[in-house]
This record gives sequence, C-alpha cells and structure tokens, in this order.
Amino acid sequence: MDREKWLDAAPARTARRVALVFLLPSIAWIVFSDGVAEVLFSDPDTLSLFQTAKGLLYVGSITIILYLVVRGLMTSFAERTHAALAAREAGAEALRQAQMETQALERAKTQFLSSVSHELRTPLNAVIGFSEMLGQPDIARSVERVRDYAGEIASAGHNLLELVEAIVACAEAEVGRPLRLERLDLRAEVLRAAGNARVRAQQCRTDVAVAVPDDLLIRADAIALQQILFALLDNAIAHTPPQTRVEIRAGVLADGGVRLVIADDGPGMPDALRDAIGKPFLRAGDPMTAGVGGLGLGLYLAALLVRRHGGDLSVDTQGGGTRIMLRFPGGAITPTSR
Repeated sequence: MDREKWLDAAPARTARRVALVFLLPSIAWIVFSDGVAEVLFSDPDTLSLFQTAKGLLYVGSITIILYLVVRGLMTSFAERTHAALAAREAGAEALRQAQMETQALERAKTQFLSSVSHELRTPLNAVIGFSEMLGQPDIARSVERVRDYAGEIASAGHNLLELVEAIVACAEAEVGRPLRLERLDLRAEVLRAAGNARVRAQQCRTDVAVAVPDDLLIRADAIALQQILFALLDNAIAHTPPQTRVEIRAGVLADGGVRLVIADDGPGMPDALRDAIGKPFLRAGDPMTAGVGGLGLGLYLAALLVRRHGGDLSVDTQGGGTRIMLRFPGGAITPTSR
C-alpha cells in the first residue's frame, strides 16, 4: 500500500479496531456472565454483589486490553510514519541531488559549447586570415611569406583535427566500441605515446621520462591504450611549468594487474577538480583565460577507457605535483606467466 494512502486512512482504521476490541468482548462478557449469574445465584443481594464484582473485573480487563491494543496500533502507526517521513526526506534529498547534478551538467555543457566555439574559431580565423593573405596580388613576390602562411594554415588545420578527434574519441568510447584485447608490450606502447607527445613537450620545455620494465606485457586494446596514454601525457605536459619533468612508471600488482602512474612536477590539482575526475568537460579553469587550450575531455576519455578495461583511475596530489594512477586488474602478463 502506498505510504501516503496508508497515513490518510490510519485514523479511521485505528478507530474501527479500537471499537471492535471494545464492543465484541463487551457483548460476549455481558451475555456469558449474566447467564452464569442466573444459574449460580438466586439470592438478590448475592446476585447484586456478583454483578458489581463482574463490572469491576470487566472495566479493569477491558482497560488493560484497550491499552495494549492502542499501544500496539500507535507503535505501528509511529513506525510507519517514521518510515514514510524518512522515505520522503530521502526522496527529497535524491531530488535535490539530481537537480544539483543536472545544474552542474548544464553548466558543464555551457562551458563545453563556449570552449568548442573558442577552440574552433581560433584555428578557423587563422586558416581564413592566412588564406586571404595568400590571395593578395603581391604575395607571389615573397616565397618566404607564402611558406610562412602555408605553415600557419597547416598548424591551424592540425589543431582543428585534434579537436575533432578528441570529440569523436569520446563519442566512440561512450557508445562502446568493442575492445580488441591483445598482448601489448607496455614499455613500447608508453614510448610510442611519449614520442607522439614529443612536440608538445618540446614546446613546453618539459622532459618526459619512462620507467617501465622491458618484460612487462599488458592485455589491452591497442587503440584505447594509446588514447589513454596520450591524453594523460598531454594533460600533464600542458599543466606542468617549463623545465620540469613528467614521468611514466609501471609495475605489477599483487593480483596480477598493472599499475601505471603518470607523475608531474606541476602545481597539483584543486580538490574540486580531483573529486570530479571522470566527468566530461572537466577543466581547471576557463580555456580562454587559463593559457591552456582544449576542451577538458582528456581525463574524461582516459577514465572512461580505463573503466571499460575493468580498471580505475585515481589522483594523488600529496607532497606536491600530480600523480594520475591507472589500475588494470588482472591485465599483466609477465614472462613467468606467458
């Protein structure tokens, strides 16, 4: 029965039960006791005394019975009331939480659209601007200017491609592209990702160090693993001060899984950002003012793909810097277990 309907019907139901408890024993007592009195007592005085004692016994008995019945009913009513109130409060709290999450998602979507607009306009303006310059009549006189403009257009095109690839990668991960698990040389995969991030590291004057054992294999999807590694490396390099170090290290866990750590010497990560790891459109600040471009999808993509492998992603900032730790349960294949 619905709790609200039960509470609405409780007073009438309680009154009926109390009335029945009073009425039925009363009728039975009167009929039975009067019949017994007429059989046992013929003297009017004795009969009167018996009737008085019978009345007192009845009043006392029915009082005790009513007390027990009412107490039981009220106890049940109180328990159901408390349960209903608790359920209502829990529902209200769940509704408030859902509203807060919806508002947070709306804010994230708004920021995402703002970021997309900014990230698209910047390279598009470069492409359009330098293309128009290439159309000027006197441009043919300067091969050097043509080469510079073409380089700027190519750079802007690469930025657009990276933006589109980030969005497509997240969309594919959310849809759930089937993973093709295979044995991969983890050190080779890490070195490959570090090589892909080399240009960004050189631009930021960041040193990338790899400390992964040569004999460590991992069972993972090759494409997804590269997306994870590159996203985390790119994020670490982007948020690390110049002339600092980003290190990737790995080892085997007690359960046979793999722990992969990407550590940097940056300023660390705010608590609010650390607690929200794994949510989409996550950024430390406004991309138009923070000095770091991008849509804030890297950590989200990495966390999503790690979870699809059955693992998890966590962040540690104690002692300075940021350490992003990946766990792939049961994914390690060491030489002794091949």
